[in-house]
Amino acid sequence: MKTAFRKASIPFFTFLIAASLALASDPPWKGKPYPEWNDKDIQRVFSDSPWARKATITRTWAAVTQKELPNNPQLSGAGRGTPTPGSANDNAGNDLTFDIYWASSRVVRAATARKAILHGGKNDLDVGKYASQPQEEYQVVVQSEDMTPFVRHDEKSFQAGAFLEPKKSKQKIAASHVVYEHDEKGQVTAAVFFFPKKTASGEPTIGTDEKSVEFNCKLEGPNLRVNFEPQKMVDNQGPAL
Repeated sequence: MKTAFRKASIPFFTFLIAASLALASDPPWKGKPYPEWNDKDIQRVFSDSPWARKATITRTWAAVTQKELPNNPQLSGAGRGTPTPGSANDNAGNDLTFDIYWASSRVVRAATARKAILHGGKNDLDVGKYASQPQEEYQVVVQSEDMTPFVRHDEKSFQAGAFLEPKKSKQKIAASHVVYEHDEKGQVTAAVFFFPKKTASGEPTIGTDEKSVEFNCKLEGPNLRVNFEPQKMVDNQGPAL
């Protein structure tokens, strides 16, 4: 499963765009063709759309130690997400904001692919084909300027502590697996959480009438919790989860 994901995806962390004020035009996912999206359209997806959420928590973890970093002295503090040992980013008690994206949706995939074309040299990428490629599982991406908990614990530990919970059914959907993304220097930059779309009996895990789905992930102390609204996660082709 991991291999298939890596081959079929564009590393999400590369195209993270800082949050901004809401833009005053109609949302691009309501009608503007994917190949015509510009930087403002992409920014709106990642900062002002039903597929993007933020969660602010209070850090409770200690600073990452030198020996917890990759075994290369040149990597110390070099990458986004892994602070230099002892840096201000590690201070317990400070607030920290996480960006959380419903990355399996056509909308987020289109924005990621379009960004790759505009700024990543992927000129031969077919945005529409990439965005519409069927996804076997729901994917939720977690990112922050401080990814210390993910440096300190492996994917399996986060798989055990993450779930989606639809408000109506109240049936917790456990993560099937978690994949970390890394930059070229080996630093953890994003965590991708995978959740099944169907139950063992073949029923949808998220019904078409669900109005709220909570993503919940256990960190080192606090939980990341954000609510997505499936009824609003719709593009010009229909529901986009």
